[in-house]
Amino acid sequence: MAMFNKPSMSLSEHDQGSGDSSQQAKRAKRIESHALVDVRLSQWNPLATSSAILLDLSWQGFKIEFINPVKLKPGTRVSMTVPLSSFGILAPAKLKLKIQVKWYDSRMLRAGGIFEPENHEQDYLIQKIIDVLTLRGAPEDGSQPEKHPRAS
Repeated sequence: MAMFNKPSMSLSEHDQGSGDSSQQAKRAKRIESHALVDVRLSQWNPLATSSAILLDLSWQGFKIEFINPVKLKPGTRVSMTVPLSSFGILAPAKLKLKIQVKWYDSRMLRAGGIFEPENHEQDYLIQKIIDVLTLRGAPEDGSQPEKHPRAS
């Protein structure tokens, strides 16, 4: 099996894009969550569900770690159910999202991908989760949380 390299752009072609190219190459800051989620691996088989830990998330994607080994390939579309009570959101009880797996590490049982929200309510709930985690002071990108001085 031959692998083809992506043709590289010259410096002048690279600079012609809109905006600062260094900002485009950066990944959005992800916020740690450690929430327990269920991932439905088959649309047609309700028993093909696996538990996972939502390690971090942002608007551009997420990273999860499965409890048990699963068979996933990049490009697979599955659904993920996030219980919202762990984030202090009481209604609705859970958020069901379609996701697309971008990578899977079978050795570490970790996967990453993107959300595919179907409506504005799902967009709103994803933003609400991000807001709640930010307000709680969850570390971004695995760094230590900032310590704010207490008001006396």
